[in-house]
Amino acid sequence: MTLANYTTQQTYYSSYFAGLEPMTEDELQVFLRQWILDTDEVEFQRIQEFATAKRKHCKFKEGDFFRFKIDRTHYGYGRILLDIAKLKKSGVKFWDILMGKPLVISVYHIVTENPEVDTQELSQLKSCPSQFIMDNRFYYGEYEIVGNAPLPENVDYPIMYGRSISGTDRNKIMFQRGRFYHEIPLEGNTLIGECDFKNNGVGFGLYINKNILEECIEADSNEPYWAKKKGHDLRNPLYENELAKVLEQMENM
Repeated sequence: MTLANYTTQQTYYSSYFAGLEPMTEDELQVFLRQWILDTDEVEFQRIQEFATAKRKHCKFKEGDFFRFKIDRTHYGYGRILLDIAKLKKSGVKFWDILMGKPLVISVYHIVTENPEVDTQELSQLKSCPSQFIMDNRFYYGEYEIVGNAPLPENVDYPIMYGRSISGTDRNKIMFQRGRFYHEIPLEGNTLIGECDFKNNGVGFGLYINKNILEECIEADSNEPYWAKKKGHDLRNPLYENELAKVLEQMENM
């Protein structure tokens, strides 16, 4: 169940994001009745404002801390690590296989009712593995910017690795990690791994929900995240050996 506004391109509530299982029609009726009972005057006013809001365009940049709603009462926080569109405009070499205008973001290990968590406190928390995401939710203001600070040196960036997908130049092995790009000829080298490690999927929302976040917090680890992560990501501990071989291959060329 999603409560959203097409005009503003914002979502007020998502049952999936809140960690709820899919509902039958009867279960949805029960859910909606309870939703109405739980809606006080303050939240009713917020919903009215959400329904009648105008579309807005917001600015954002690397290093920004952002806040997002998890459910009706809880918030999560994250960080913008890299603006891919800006990176490409700067002329930096990049394996351009991502659709749209993606960002690299990370989500902190926090689920809270506090909408004003200090950014210094946030920067001390662990984060879920970074991911690519379209910039829409930032551009239209659904994910709210709450501060900015220089990024640390040891930023976790997604890794893209695989054979070139160019129809005119397929004979290369490509590697991208943040701002670092490297390519080697396919001839004389081995494409490592039996899986597709291009890792170039880009969605419009966070690959996370309340359940996964709470499991990561309880475990003080990202193991619950990796246990549910679909696709083949070289940072997944499952591919530890493949990652070591890929890094060795790129460092030796």
